[in-house]
Amino acid sequence: MGEKSRIPLLLSTLYICTEVSSFTFCEKSAATTRYVNQCPTDKESWKIATKDMNCESINQNCSSGRHHFQYHCVINAWMNATLEVCAPNRTIFGYCTEFNIMGNVIQENYAAECTRYNPPCPQVYNSAEAYKYQSCYERVRRKKDWMRDNVRSTSERPCGQWTLTFLSIFQMMRAGALR
Repeated sequence: MGEKSRIPLLLSTLYICTEVSSFTFCEKSAATTRYVNQCPTDKESWKIATKDMNCESINQNCSSGRHHFQYHCVINAWMNATLEVCAPNRTIFGYCTEFNIMGNVIQENYAAECTRYNPPCPQVYNSAEAYKYQSCYERVRRKKDWMRDNVRSTSERPCGQWTLTFLSIFQMMRAGALR
């Protein structure tokens, strides 16, 4: 292999390493994570939230080159909450952007293909611009509403009260029988 043919190979390898490193976890992101009731809905509210989080002031070594450590407001992996976090930006391909709290990484949520939503997200977008695609947050709002309306505590369910009472009596009888 000639010297000139090694240069494109070296450049390709460096590019791939840079892209792959943007998929790795960022320990500093974990410390900035905070759950919010709502993400910004427009550029102005996004600018205000960005200023409040002040991600650029955080001393970190997670990002370099095209991937900047910046403000994100995204869904979580279970699509039941929204959160703000400072993290390296990523290129997202046709899915809602999530922050995976286990991996401390911004990534696609493969259960939420937003190109099929109304309105759709584009095939390719910057993760820090997730606020532009409100249909992703709408899924979270609908899921929260469903859970609030359909999941009641045991004390609200008549069956739950009787079950608890029956199990308590059964346990006391069993304990008495064992003596």
